[in-house]
Amino acid sequence: MKVLITGDTGFIGTNLKQHVGDLGHEVIGFSTRNGFDIMDRGQVESAVSGMDVVIHGAAFADPAASIDQPEKTIHINLLGTLNVLKACAINDVPCTNISSCEIYGDGEGPITEEAPFKPPNPYAMSKAAADLLTHTFHRAYEADVRSVRLFNPYGPLQQLNKIVPRFFFQARKNAPITVYGDDSDTRDYVFVGDVVRGIWASSDAPAGTSVNLATGVATTSREMAELIRSLTGSTSSIEIVPYPANFGGIFRQVSSSESAEKMIGWKPEVPLDEGVLRTMNWLEHLDE
Repeated sequence: MKVLITGDTGFIGTNLKQHVGDLGHEVIGFSTRNGFDIMDRGQVESAVSGMDVVIHGAAFADPAASIDQPEKTIHINLLGTLNVLKACAINDVPCTNISSCEIYGDGEGPITEEAPFKPPNPYAMSKAAADLLTHTFHRAYEADVRSVRLFNPYGPLQQLNKIVPRFFFQARKNAPITVYGDDSDTRDYVFVGDVVRGIWASSDAPAGTSVNLATGVATTSREMAELIRSLTGSTSSIEIVPYPANFGGIFRQVSSSESAEKMIGWKPEVPLDEGVLRTMNWLEHLDE
C-alpha cells in the first residue's frame, strides 16, 4: 500500500512514518523540509495522485506562537488542508485529517467527540476550521475523509520546550521545576507510540466521522513534575510561576478512549510512568 504522509518530518509525522513503514507499507513524505509546500496546489495534487491512503498532518503547530502569528497559522492550517482534501476528493483517495484536542478548549469532565468547539487561540481555531472542512468535504462531495483528534502526545522526537523535556532537563540539573499557573492544570497525556497506532487505525474509520485518541486519565502539571523528579532521583523543588504572556489558554482537559475502542479497535497501551521513562531515555541520548 502506498501511503502519503504530509508533515512527515515533525514529531508526530516522523513517528508515524516509522510505524507505517514497519507495517510493510511504502511511505511517501511531504513536508517543507524535503522540498514540498502544502500551499502549492499543483504539488499536492501530484503527490496525492496514485496513493492508496493520505494522512494529513502538515500544520503550523504552535499554539503559543499562533497568538502572535494568526494570519500565518490560519493560512497554512486551513488552506493547506483545503488543498489536501480537494486533491483527495478529485483522485478518490481516502484521507485522514490529524486534528487536535485544542479545538475543544477547556473541559471539566471527559470530552467526547460531540463536545462543542471552544478554541482559545488561533492555532486551535485553525484546527477546528480544518476539522469542520474535512466533514464538509464528506457531506458536500461524498469524499472518503475523517478526522482523528489527538490529546497531548508526548514521547521521543517531541519539541524540547514541551512539558516532559522541560521538566526533565530542570530535574537533571536539580534546578527548580517550574510549573505554570496554580499547578492544577490537567492534560490527558498519550504516548506517541500509542498515538501513531491510533492514527493508522483511524484510516479505517467510517467516512465523515471523528475520533478522539486519549487515555481518560487527567494528570496535573504538579503530578507530572513529581513523576519526573522521582524517576530522575532529583532533589529539585517544584516552583509555581505565572503563565507566559502568550499562553495558549487551555487549563483543564481529559477525554476517553471509549469511542476509539468501539470505532477503530484502539486503546492506549503505554502507562504514563513507562512513557515518561522512555522519553527520558531518548532525552539522555541527545547529549551523546
